[in-house]
Amino acid sequence: MTDAFSVLKADHTEVETMLTRLVGGSGPASGSAGDPAGTAQELVMEESRHEAAEEMYFWPAVQEKVAGGDRLADEAERQEGEGKRVLDELRKAKPGDGRFDELVTAFASAGRAHIAFEEEQVWPKLRAVLSPQESAELGQELTTAKQAGPTRPHPNAPDSPGALKTAGAAAAMVDKARDAVTGRGN
Repeated sequence: MTDAFSVLKADHTEVETMLTRLVGGSGPASGSAGDPAGTAQELVMEESRHEAAEEMYFWPAVQEKVAGGDRLADEAERQEGEGKRVLDELRKAKPGDGRFDELVTAFASAGRAHIAFEEEQVWPKLRAVLSPQESAELGQELTTAKQAGPTRPHPNAPDSPGALKTAGAAAAMVDKARDAVTGRGN
């Protein structure tokens, strides 16, 4: 079984790869090689799944296990809420319309800061208090939740883990039905 930190690191690496394809080292690249619209949609889908899984399992674990975990989770959820709003706008934008580059740049900056916050401030504290078995169980929960998660950001969704497990499942079903009809993500 893969531990929680390996699951999350793989997601962070995937997001960083997509951000690099979209913005390169620092600036927008709607004219970059490849398919910026496709990469942006992939980013929206993967980030939506990732954040839903974290909200359902990772942040509750931080709140339960880490001293000061409520404060860390509140800060992360604030960051993630802003990210969801940007991603929701990005999924509607098109390369070349000006707003696309602005949104990509905003998300790249916020996303990289959020990844650094998690990896540098939160992970060491949670690693120190989780047993290998607990980390493996959390990793499995994150993997399962991500596979079943929504493919669109839902910035107005409830933010409690219990409500997310119910509302998130319903949102994921609707998202996946919409994706099947439109061919999104294929």
